Amino acid sequence: MKNLLKSAALAAIVLAPVHANAVTADIPFSGSVTHTCVITVGPSGTLGVSSDFKTLSSLATGGSAGSASVVSTGSGFDVSVTAPSSFSTSPTEDTSSTAFTASYTVNNGSSQSSASDLTNGTHAIKVNMAATKSGSNIFEAGAYAATVVLRCE
Repeated sequence: MKNLLKSAALAAIVLAPVHANAVTADIPFSGSVTHTCVITVGPSGTLGVSSDFKTLSSLATGGSAGSASVVSTGSGFDVSVTAPSSFSTSPTEDTSSTAFTASYTVNNGSSQSSASDLTNGTHAIKVNMAATKSGSNIFEAGAYAATVVLRCE
């Protein structure tokens, strides 16, 4: 009987619910965002042809603006475009001089060609380009390509 009481007491201790005190701990997190500007290029632009064959432009019939998304993580960034100085592809017969211009809009605002301030956030940029012949010169038949540089600095 003594053994039976010892066994019953041991079983009661082993089977009794265990109550532990709850414990908590703080786990800290930290991070930082650098002051930066990121450009993600979207669809390329297309050059349409004017009816007098003197202008190739993204604003002409059949043309379309190129696009990009610009994310700036703070104020103090300027966005700007630089027009090309020549075509990267053009027919060899096209030897007359060409004047190039470029412009852009930010978030569907007004068209501009000089640098403008960006605010913190994501901005939709549309870039337009035009190439123009002067005098009696016109564009020769063939393929043309040029690149406008978009900057965020």
